[in-house]
Amino acid sequence: DFVEVGGNTSCVALWAADEERPRLILDAGTGIRAASALLGGAAFDGTILLTHLHWDHVQGLPFFSAGDRDDASVQLLLPDAGERAAEVLGRAMSPPHFPIGPDGLRGRWSFDMLDEGTRIIEGFQVTAREIPHKGGRTFGYRVVDGAASIAYLPDHRPGPPGSPGRRAALDLAAVVD
Repeated sequence: DFVEVGGNTSCVALWAADEERPRLILDAGTGIRAASALLGGAAFDGTILLTHLHWDHVQGLPFFSAGDRDDASVQLLLPDAGERAAEVLGRAMSPPHFPIGPDGLRGRWSFDMLDEGTRIIEGFQVTAREIPHKGGRTFGYRVVDGAASIAYLPDHRPGPPGSPGRRAALDLAAVVD
């Protein structure tokens, strides 16, 4: 659909092999609009992990129709920036930039900060590590479901050999499927 004029920005939907629908979404760029079709008409019930808050990773949120409906239940997690998550997100998604803020999304939405470490999210083992990228704290993720593993490293610069950010990126990607 986008061969000549570009395409959707960052968004990856994940679900386990024995499931019918995604319940974990990595980033909410404009590609998140297509994630609604993967739900077969159902509301989204799951978690969205943001890597960082640049527009190409969040601008699809208000257009995620499966998440913006009364029966949706969405937990949105973003890298800890030392402020309340909804306020940080609301600076980009609110008037005059957009007609509604995060609190205007329908359904049950929660907004929280995430720090580095490993935790279980939606049944997946998720490891978050800070990786280098200009303009704010950025996380890369390693996601494991027991059968497969992926590393999701958004637009970043790895840094010089031996640097902490480069080591973090390489650690996340080590021996993934």
